[in-house]
Amino acid sequence: MRGVRRVDARCWAEAYDHILPEDHLPDPEAEPDEKRLREQFEYATTLNETESGRYVVAVDDDDGDATAADDGTAADDGATVVGFAATRWGDEAKSFVGDDDAGLWVLYVDPSWWGRGVGTELLDAVTSAIPTQFEHLVLEAFAENRRARQFYRSKGFETTDRIETSFWEETYAVVLMKRTLPR
Repeated sequence: MRGVRRVDARCWAEAYDHILPEDHLPDPEAEPDEKRLREQFEYATTLNETESGRYVVAVDDDDGDATAADDGTAADDGATVVGFAATRWGDEAKSFVGDDDAGLWVLYVDPSWWGRGVGTELLDAVTSAIPTQFEHLVLEAFAENRRARQFYRSKGFETTDRIETSFWEETYAVVLMKRTLPR
């Protein structure tokens, strides 16, 4: 999970530097907290084992391409993590996700891999694991995160709402986006 935390920190530092205050952005070079690593791995494992979501990690296959079919175990085997994604549904989903929908909880790709198809591969991998009872995939993104919004629009998502959300006692505009799941 160290690789996942590294990708997470690099994405926050790159994608949110114009949105969040600098003191809220992680240091991509800092050593991750061991307790947090264990908690994240346990949560990812629980999602996959209880079928209340799907957690996928993309790793560098050493040919300059990435493979997004791993449940996170390769991340612990020394493989270079280049992205990760997770969906949640049912009781695990965020409050804006309807009963007939699944939520895209997170999708992050290492900035050095942006534009190389990793995000698409991750999205496809987590989407394919969503049970057929769910009709849509729903997500939230910072309204100011144009790169993310453009990516999701290119994958068939449409903006359905704009709401305010709070982080660290500050309010930010986010957009809710939705697409019909392929069946």
